Amino acid sequence: MQLSLDHVHVRCQDPEAALAFYVNVMGGQEVGRSESLGMPIFRVEVGGAVLSLSPKRQGDQVSPLGGLHYGAYQIGFTVPDLSKAVAELKSKGVELKRGPVDVRPGLRVAFVQAPDDVEIELMELS
Repeated sequence: MQLSLDHVHVRCQDPEAALAFYVNVMGGQEVGRSESLGMPIFRVEVGGAVLSLSPKRQGDQVSPLGGLHYGAYQIGFTVPDLSKAVAELKSKGVELKRGPVDVRPGLRVAFVQAPDDVEIELMELS
């Protein structure tokens, strides 16, 4: 079986606000809008990855945000200069959660907060 990743789908409290964050803060580009079974879906390409953003469907039970939970919770991106990337995000009002920290020789990481309790990991590889 040969697979290729198409997208990561993120359930959002406010998909329009999440879209604005990924476009205006993370430098993404909106690549489409559609609807599936009455649910709007916003697609944004960020760092070569496509995120699909949507609200809960009517009647869906969604757990409140906050704390660790099962399932995807983090999106990781590589950057050429971690200090510069962190400074740029902080200048845009993004909350730095941890780092920058040297994890091991050749890998520095920092974590920032995105909408809907999603954590963004920024990695500088050398």
